[in-house]
Amino acid sequence: MLIRGGDSAINLPSTLTEEEKWYFDLHGYLILRQVITPDEVLQMLKIANNWLEHPDQAPESIKVMVEEYRGVINPLPYGHRIFERTSLNQKALRIVMGLMWNRPRLFNCALVQQKRKPIPKGEEEKLHRDTSGFDFPDGFRNPHNDYQAGNGQIYSNYVNTAITLVDVPKDNGFTCIPGTHKSQIDFPDTIGIDNEWAPAETFELTAGDCLVFSSRLMHGARFWKMGYPRMVIFNRYQFSFYFNENYNLPIEKYKHLISADQYELESVQRGEKAFAKHILKKLDKGEELC
Repeated sequence: MLIRGGDSAINLPSTLTEEEKWYFDLHGYLILRQVITPDEVLQMLKIANNWLEHPDQAPESIKVMVEEYRGVINPLPYGHRIFERTSLNQKALRIVMGLMWNRPRLFNCALVQQKRKPIPKGEEEKLHRDTSGFDFPDGFRNPHNDYQAGNGQIYSNYVNTAITLVDVPKDNGFTCIPGTHKSQIDFPDTIGIDNEWAPAETFELTAGDCLVFSSRLMHGARFWKMGYPRMVIFNRYQFSFYFNENYNLPIEKYKHLISADQYELESVQRGEKAFAKHILKKLDKGEELC
């Protein structure tokens, strides 16, 4: 596969298997099992729970928002470097690289906490597509959130990874309508999340599992029914060659708090990034990703 850039042509072999390409093109997501270890999960939970319980004690380099049934911490790696294990995770980045031609840029890394709460009668979960803050008119494709497939390759310029820090039973947590990342028809207001035409699906996940999904996918979150909070870390990537979706990263004032790879991951860059070349080299040698 060749991508033209100026007067040069760059050969980009895909980091995806043929099975992964077919499955992602069909469904709009992939599930990766155990991308981080149980010990890492426990460390992340301990740190995140402390910040959520004591926001005033959190580092000034991050923002902690706490509501009655919800909490958000952002941007995680600037609070503690262990959270780079989610954004720079080689197992997840192999998939992300394969979806955006080895040129991902991280523009957001946040932990979301969701607690069980009383549900008002008649209230339903909602589905959405990520829009980059601007809704394009009917008939127009959003260049900031596009999906294409052709000649045996995929181009998805906006990709999310969601790594769960707790076990997620079916009918809880992340939900989506598979295949809707390719739909050019707006989701009808007349059908709900449990419609018979294309019902939303949920997934049974174990702490440390990762969902990689197109942001064009119709997705959302089921009401949380468990006695413990849902804790999931979302990393959002865009194609680094063109897009700078969020100008807040990297944070120059706090760049000393993150690694050189993390800084590069957050930076707009036209060429292949060093961490991507490192992953490609490991794949060529048949070495295990971490």
